[in-house]
Amino acid sequence: MFNNKKFLLLFSANFFSAFGDAILFVVLLSMLQALGGTGVDTSYYFIFSAIPVLLFGLHIGAFVETKPLQKMMISSDVIRIALLLLFYCISYFQTHSTFLIYVLIFLVTLVNAFFTTSSASLIPHIIDSKTIPKANSLFRIVNMTAKLIAYSFTAVLFKFEFTTYDCLLLVSIFYFASFLTVFFIRPTYLNKADSSEKISLMRSIKEGLLYIKNDQKIYRLFIIFFLGWMVGSAIDIYLISYLKLIFGKGAESLFLFTTPTIIGIVIGSFISPFLYNNLNKKYGFLLSLFAFSFAILCFALKLPLPLLQLLLIVGGISQGILNIFVVSYLQTHIQSTHLARVFSVYNIICVGGGIPGYLLFGYAIDLIGVISLGFILSAYLLIIGILCLLILPSLETNN
Repeated sequence: MFNNKKFLLLFSANFFSAFGDAILFVVLLSMLQALGGTGVDTSYYFIFSAIPVLLFGLHIGAFVETKPLQKMMISSDVIRIALLLLFYCISYFQTHSTFLIYVLIFLVTLVNAFFTTSSASLIPHIIDSKTIPKANSLFRIVNMTAKLIAYSFTAVLFKFEFTTYDCLLLVSIFYFASFLTVFFIRPTYLNKADSSEKISLMRSIKEGLLYIKNDQKIYRLFIIFFLGWMVGSAIDIYLISYLKLIFGKGAESLFLFTTPTIIGIVIGSFISPFLYNNLNKKYGFLLSLFAFSFAILCFALKLPLPLLQLLLIVGGISQGILNIFVVSYLQTHIQSTHLARVFSVYNIICVGGGIPGYLLFGYAIDLIGVISLGFILSAYLLIIGILCLLILPSLETNN
């Protein structure tokens, strides 16, 4: 696969983009804290980084369907660079403000959605279907690795007294590197079979949603994925509370849980291609749900920290498998004319799925305690796994 020049270029572009995104996220958050940002301000920061996909995800998918994919990615890089330079200039002539930080993270996240949707839609055009799971595995690994390296890299930059503005210019360089690599992916690909057909954006959105509803496999798969992801994407709030209430440690010790989880995600992403090609897709989803259910059950049983860290690796592996299976299945079974719109729904679930969890978990922890909630979450994921077994049809063949 690495002999495929187009794949190498797309792989590199995603790395540069993810690396720049991670640095920017930390830099803006540090600017917010330097302005005396409170916990509420930090919550707003995370909300502003999530709502663009929730509000405009469907519109982005419909829009991308009608445009050349590489041009959409290039335009995204150019706009992100322009936004950073504009923020740099505005901040130079006036004092910092939390409002500007919120606006920038909102706009950059919005533009990123065009980049990621186009990138996911481009993969089936440049590699054959048999290697798509392996490609998604590599993309997942590189995104996680880029974030880990970028977080540490940003800390080193601050240690060597780089200013936030120096860091912003550096992020622009990474976006420019992404621009250059995408520029050389030829020919230009378009998802629409007949790009001359002109339909309204709203009609395109409705057609995409109707396509999902009429495909019982995709429709039910999205239901299962959303129900499971409500817990998977919001589990960090449970872990933070668990550290504080059970081990008496603060949020600064969260690395005790996040490190094994990320290791597990990387391992899960690495083994997913083998499992995807040799295991019934439906049972791959079941394996992920049941493994995560077992890991949370062990938290509720208050097992020793080393065992919990080992189980978090198992939970991370299950998350990695779940994501790769879903993305690979969509890319190999969805018509190219609907792929971007379907992926926009997937992105909405990935981003928005955690919001109900964040709202419910915090309230539930105060109401019933972290141990009782652990038993409930474990039972919930077990039920979702059983539901997956009952309602999800075989995924081995097309409709």
